[in-house]
Amino acid sequence: MAETPETTPASDKEDKATSVTPAAEKKNDKNESKQAPTPLTPEEKKERSLALDRFITWGLIFVAVFSVFSGLGDYINPRASMNLLYDELNTLNPDFNLGTFENITFAVQMGWVAVTIQAIVLAMVVWVSRQRMKAKKFSWWIPVLGAVISNALSTACIFIALFSDPGFQEGINSLINAGK
Repeated sequence: MAETPETTPASDKEDKATSVTPAAEKKNDKNESKQAPTPLTPEEKKERSLALDRFITWGLIFVAVFSVFSGLGDYINPRASMNLLYDELNTLNPDFNLGTFENITFAVQMGWVAVTIQAIVLAMVVWVSRQRMKAKKFSWWIPVLGAVISNALSTACIFIALFSDPGFQEGINSLINAGK
């Protein structure tokens, strides 16, 4: 077989010159890693921000769903919660002199109203958030605003049930009369 330049074995000098040693590879890697990364385009920045926004929005919605379902028992069966509230009020001011919560039927009705309000607000939060996400707009603030609205309306329902209790009204009157 005749040796041609293509099939001729390389000499040791040529072989060493063309081969790359692992140390040389590491040097090249270090030089490449020192180069600044390419900056993100505005579109890539916006997509990353929107991805984080979606993550936060769905996380807040998940917390809202958990909150509604975990508080369901307290709204539907308010006797223990309202008596605990009475005990706290008596501890804060012994002149309040509250007994036990008596207006359970009305409190249950107001509890159902509060749960219904929370469910409606949660459904609206999910719908509005999805619409904003589809439009590629930030939506993290929608669940926050929904939580504020839902809690304000639910608290109003609890106060309505509390102020309608005859025992609470007597306690307020006795507190007012004791102050005179």
